[in-house]
Amino acid sequence: MPLKAISLSEQIAEHLGDRIIKGELAPGAKLPEAELAKSLNVSTNSLREAFRVLENRHLIEIQPRRGAKVCDITEEQVRELYDFLFLLLADLAARAARNWRPDELEHLARLVPLLQERYEAGDVGGAHQLVFDYLPAMLEFARNTYMSRTIADMIPLLQRYSYIALTEETTEFGVSITIFQRLLANVAQRNAEAAAEAIREYGENQCRIVLRAVAKRSAAA
Repeated sequence: MPLKAISLSEQIAEHLGDRIIKGELAPGAKLPEAELAKSLNVSTNSLREAFRVLENRHLIEIQPRRGAKVCDITEEQVRELYDFLFLLLADLAARAARNWRPDELEHLARLVPLLQERYEAGDVGGAHQLVFDYLPAMLEFARNTYMSRTIADMIPLLQRYSYIALTEETTEFGVSITIFQRLLANVAQRNAEAAAEAIREYGENQCRIVLRAVAKRSAAA
């Protein structure tokens, strides 16, 4: 794991979270404390702190006397996340269209051509990470601390589901770029209703893909 200017437990959480998001640690997989601590060369105390971070990010669950395991993925959970989170994200897009200030769109405008580059290179993982690298800056448009925190709390789970969508159907990549282009144009034109609709369309499309993947995995189990 590369060192970052964050605590050791946060580094561990980032490392394990990335493995969960990418499916390297499968839904329902147990996370044996002693074995993981040894393989990562960290103390069990640091690992337990990392587990608490991951639990707050909705990626693992800690069961009394049974240890930690990766959260399962069910159709109900997928629907609930997309229903709730994309209500907030649609409102965020509308707020961005109404409230953006000079120079605030410059950073966001760079996202679409960068996504296009990764699309042409077939870099699914890089595109996925790029969107979530940009997302914290987008939260500033909320102008609302509670909304920003609520969205941020759900982001790791959305990362997990959206990675499933991108790897399940590569066409989702191109659809995402088209919608992001439309979103940026709507925000720049201060068309709040159209910006919100673009985000809702994005969420509905991605939700359908994730649900198909979950159903396929359930049938194969």
